[in-house]
Amino acid sequence: MNYDTMNTIGSDEAGVGDYFGPMTVCAAYVPKDKVALLKELGVRDSKNLSNSTVRKIAGDIIHIVPYSLVILDNPSYNEKIDQGWNIVKLKAVLHDHCIRNVHEKMRDDWKEALEAIVIDQFTSENAYQKYVPHPFREDLIYQETKAESKSIAVACASILARSKYLEQMENLNRNLKAEVPRGASNKTDVFAAKLAKKHGLEYLDAITKKHFKSRQKVIDLMNSKNHG
Repeated sequence: MNYDTMNTIGSDEAGVGDYFGPMTVCAAYVPKDKVALLKELGVRDSKNLSNSTVRKIAGDIIHIVPYSLVILDNPSYNEKIDQGWNIVKLKAVLHDHCIRNVHEKMRDDWKEALEAIVIDQFTSENAYQKYVPHPFREDLIYQETKAESKSIAVACASILARSKYLEQMENLNRNLKAEVPRGASNKTDVFAAKLAKKHGLEYLDAITKKHFKSRQKVIDLMNSKNHG
């Protein structure tokens, strides 16, 4: 299906694979008459864009299309996981929330013209409906793998979500006076262990996703005689 010839809401998230920092989710509505302009501005799969380009294009997108963005900070994220939520439920509920929100912001004629809701696929249709029993406009929802490259609406949502995540990480870098490693790797674990040794594990938990295996690795590193 060629979503760029349709009036589409796209939804995506950022920060999910990173031990440090929040999870950001965004939905954006792109009417088909804005597709050419957005492409001209460089909107495409954000995985192929540098951080500085993502920030620049995000600044353009927000003046062109309606969007809804949620930042799930680490304490809120960890609280949901502690309550028994898994990452699929978190994504499903927040995607649906952002999709509903952006629809609320749309002009009446845009609401009537809506033809598709495209979500970057992270689970099966059944699992999505398990966590969101009554998804918004279920009749229009399409889950697509590599959706950023198939729908400019998803590409817009992805750029906005990533830009906001980068902004949050820059704030963290400033607060810690250090460059926080992205992802979840040995480098991340070593950095986190030094932080926890200095400020305590509770401090670390407030800026990380506690359910990551990285947390146990940090504890092991702190307990290791060889560390530091």
